[in-house]
Amino acid sequence: PTQLGQMMEPPHAPRQVNKLLEAAGLQIKIDSLWVPTDQGQPLCEILDTGKAHNNVTPVKQVKWYQNVLDRLQPALPDESKTESIDQDSRYADPAPESEIVGSDTDEEPVQRKQKRKRNRYELDDYFSLVELGEFIGRSRQHVVEVLEKHRLIKWIGQGKKGKYLLTEKGWQYGLMYDPSEICFHNRNSKRLTTSNAQPVLGYDILKFF
Repeated sequence: PTQLGQMMEPPHAPRQVNKLLEAAGLQIKIDSLWVPTDQGQPLCEILDTGKAHNNVTPVKQVKWYQNVLDRLQPALPDESKTESIDQDSRYADPAPESEIVGSDTDEEPVQRKQKRKRNRYELDDYFSLVELGEFIGRSRQHVVEVLEKHRLIKWIGQGKKGKYLLTEKGWQYGLMYDPSEICFHNRNSKRLTTSNAQPVLGYDILKFF
């Protein structure tokens, strides 16, 4: 849903994409999980994330083919809501929300070992710095220190007047995401330092912890 939303014009949040898939009859929600319907199954794959639930059953995730966009009706413009971030605070916490399971992005792509706040950026496949700390049971500051030690992120600016950016090495493990514009910036973007873009990291980052 994250990538599909980025391909839409205007861009849609992952939560909106899940609702559009539901409205098109391509998926239904069972308990906390989005599950493809018979109509939706030819348009997606169900992949193993390499993770496991608490009961050791494997965690699966739905990945939709790009051509599913032809089946979706765009949401109304006023449904696109984003939230701004405070880039002056190096250790700010996101607003608390619910935990959980599934490919639904108003929850979580996989079940965590502990209760976990929702990633306020609503991305299926990436951790914010705060969320990564919650996942490993440590503070955001600890995450930042480890990532800086391995030269995966760097602080740009003076004191609190700045932000973290991915290093050249860090781009192998994550992306820069701007929640205000609901888009990713590439490493050559001239707006990396002037936008609200923040580092988000994939599951491969866990090997450093």
